[in-house]
Amino acid sequence: MAAAGAATQSGHQALVESAAGSARLARSPALRKLLLYLWEHREQPVSEYAIGVDVFGKREDFDPRTDATVRVQIGRLRQKLKEYAEAEGSGGAVRLTIPQGSHKLEFMEAPVVERRPEKRPDRRWMLTVGLVGAVLAVAALGWSNWALRRELAGANRVGQLPAVWQSMLRPGRLTRVIYPVPVFYAWGQLRVRDVLINDPEGWRSSANLAGLVEKMGAPQVSQSYSVASDTAAAIQLTRFLSGFGVAMEVSPTATLSLDKYGNENLVFLGIPPTNAALDQYVHRTNFYLMPGHGAVGNRRPASGEPEKFVGSTDAKNPAMQKRFGIIAVLPGHGSKSSLILFTGLATSSLATFLTSPLSLEEFSGRWESGGRPEYWEAVVEASVEGQTVKSARLAAFRVVAAKR
Repeated sequence: MAAAGAATQSGHQALVESAAGSARLARSPALRKLLLYLWEHREQPVSEYAIGVDVFGKREDFDPRTDATVRVQIGRLRQKLKEYAEAEGSGGAVRLTIPQGSHKLEFMEAPVVERRPEKRPDRRWMLTVGLVGAVLAVAALGWSNWALRRELAGANRVGQLPAVWQSMLRPGRLTRVIYPVPVFYAWGQLRVRDVLINDPEGWRSSANLAGLVEKMGAPQVSQSYSVASDTAAAIQLTRFLSGFGVAMEVSPTATLSLDKYGNENLVFLGIPPTNAALDQYVHRTNFYLMPGHGAVGNRRPASGEPEKFVGSTDAKNPAMQKRFGIIAVLPGHGSKSSLILFTGLATSSLATFLTSPLSLEEFSGRWESGGRPEYWEAVVEASVEGQTVKSARLAAFRVVAAKR
């Protein structure tokens, strides 16, 4: 009985491997990841919440009751498995399926189709051709199953970094995420910030602070907190990239030295007023963050594009906002390094856009259709409720020239 159970288990795994490597899932890594996750947790009760967080990179406050992502993707996978069974897997005695209303894999016996005997050609010729074909088929299937079995067995080990991220990060370089720490000026219990300045000595030239300086003298400098959205983005990017074995560190702007870190892959978060090092880079791009209200300007609009992308607030739910931000990949400060900018008032939504399997898969398709450029910039539209990112999508895309 134990041997029979092991054989069944082996057969089921082979079927999952075959489906995961099939043409039906070849262009959908998100669905493939979902299938492998369901197989890995086949003997455990798995909730929609767990799938959303573990497979689709949802935040920990993800609510399946209001976000149908998991149900939609389960439905897509169910349809792909059905198509696979009817086409590529039609010869098997067992079919892989996900019953309606469930997110658990099931293995069902395929219906037996009675076939009429056919007139056979010369048996010796058929035997020779059959043996050659069988050897080739077994070799190909063996190689495919070996590769997929390694993926299944190592589901918790480091996987392959998505192609667009491989292009963004130069190999052999440490990746450093730089998050902004805004500068405040303090006079006793009074703490003030000039949003146009992020330099500890900036109070000396600030017209906004001149009156306070005249009355109260030189202030003390305070850098004691970071912006919540930028902190969330830094955590999100670190967790995502570390999961692929990327060597990385996280540093505040206060410790940034381009002379010291310029040869690394640098990821900047925030806006120029909170991350002064961005100033020398944002002028390279076509898209730019407009001061004051967080809109994104468009220096040279393409056909059908607006001159600026302006966010909005839901009149019925003021906490729900539409915001725009910019992601840009530029030549780095040093040779053979890269500079990645996440610029906007809601950088956590930009991090979500490039780490969530669904939006990353969609953007990767746009990046590939654009010729897989080394340097590029994109406008991202996000729906944000408070600090929670509800959705993020591509609004515009440009290739950036490689010149420095």
